Amino acid sequence: MTAQDTEQFREFLRQLQREEHRPTALNEIKNLFTYKPAGEAITTIRDVGISKIVQCLNVPEKSHVDLTCEVLKICFDKFEPGEVIKNYTGHIMYLLRHEKSCVREMATDEVFKAVALDQNLLPIPLFIDVYVAVAQLVTDTDVGVANKAILITSNLPSEAYPKVLEEMKIALEYNASSKCNAYEVIVNISSKSYELCKLCNSHGYIDHMISELQSDDVSFHLNVLELLTRLAANPHGIGLMKWQGALTKITKLIVELEHNRLRKLLYPGYMKFVEPIAHRYPKEMLDKYPAWVDFIFEGFEDGKTRLPGTLDTLGLIGTTIEGKHYLASIIAEGHLGDPLSYTAHFIRMRNRHLIVGTTICAVNFFASLISVDKDPNARRSGPVDPRVTNKTKEWFMSLSSTPPSIETLFGICKDNYPEWRLAGLALLDAVCQHQWGEELVARTAGFVEYLLDRSTDSTKESKEAKYDIIKRLANSAAFDASIITRLNTHVEQGPFYSESALEVAMEEGD
Repeated sequence: MTAQDTEQFREFLRQLQREEHRPTALNEIKNLFTYKPAGEAITTIRDVGISKIVQCLNVPEKSHVDLTCEVLKICFDKFEPGEVIKNYTGHIMYLLRHEKSCVREMATDEVFKAVALDQNLLPIPLFIDVYVAVAQLVTDTDVGVANKAILITSNLPSEAYPKVLEEMKIALEYNASSKCNAYEVIVNISSKSYELCKLCNSHGYIDHMISELQSDDVSFHLNVLELLTRLAANPHGIGLMKWQGALTKITKLIVELEHNRLRKLLYPGYMKFVEPIAHRYPKEMLDKYPAWVDFIFEGFEDGKTRLPGTLDTLGLIGTTIEGKHYLASIIAEGHLGDPLSYTAHFIRMRNRHLIVGTTICAVNFFASLISVDKDPNARRSGPVDPRVTNKTKEWFMSLSSTPPSIETLFGICKDNYPEWRLAGLALLDAVCQHQWGEELVARTAGFVEYLLDRSTDSTKESKEAKYDIIKRLANSAAFDASIITRLNTHVEQGPFYSESALEVAMEEGD
């Protein structure tokens, strides 16, 4: 910028001292810098300073404050990320603690730009106070400011956290929303390393979260439980929760849930907590906490209200080979009843108007138990463990005796209800992952013809589901050469091939 532009800027700043001239002067500054190259603008801003502009934030008129924020944002945007904070640390600290939310938002945006570009852009010894001020904004009444503070505080350099976590405890003295914001930061930090997880625990945050589960505020209770579920979803979190007794405390609450007047409202949250842990560590966790097994299986006694959640949880456990072995042992013991027979009953009823959600969950439950492709730790080549092969066949055969299970499945796959049919195709795909399943399909009259008939599918999802099954069967030894040829032709044509579309294309070519 020229010396004339610099002097002009000084003059506009002088005019800011008089209230009647302030809006005009702010607009003049805005016009002066908006289209100036960053290098020219930065030189003048540094030479003259921004103090007089910042002072304009201390006025009652909202329109003046909004206009001042616009001007400051234009000035700040000329700088590289982090440079505003380095050059105007005092001003940024003031802006972060300003009474107006639009001002706090502008300041947090500057910190976010720096942290998002490089966590180490603002060295900890020099800018720890900035990080602390941002961390305390997780209590902000403005949701946008609070969310940005959560994001920033969750992504600081590790060496910032001893001080930041200590100072962020102020959030625990605020309302439920502020507490949940602080807990979200804790969950995010804990996922980074076991050391940071231990640091969060040493500051008492995790114990504080557990204690919140005594709250009668259902929404708050469930929000905290969801955050604890996320904490347990990473190896650092579950390791620490086992070590410091958090799982034992939550198990006690699960047992006491039976006598809790809020049981029906809280049940889904506790089921969601148990589900992923039992999925990853079925034998270890369910053997150590047998109350979890009782809690899961209670859904069979409660009828269709809780049954979908129970089926989803058991299905998730049954997706892994370890989970299948564990469920097989539990079912063999018999003291919890026969969940397969109970579930098969719902499938055979197929009353779409009354229990469509339950029946779909029931079919998906069988699909999860029988599938061997969903276990990330399972071998992708070679034969399946014979014990798993035998057990999955036994489970499938329990679906129905009259008509046979494969006929029942065929009926589901042909059903007119799209979601029901899609669930049937998912179960069929699981069945076809086994040699015994391929042989059942090959022996069932009309099943292969149905799969190859493209006219029976109207949705993208069902076309893709059938195509995946055909692609799997195309490598099977259960079919003769002519069927294999037809299956391979179907695979080559793709899931969305259409004879009519091909005829139209040929006519247009002629």
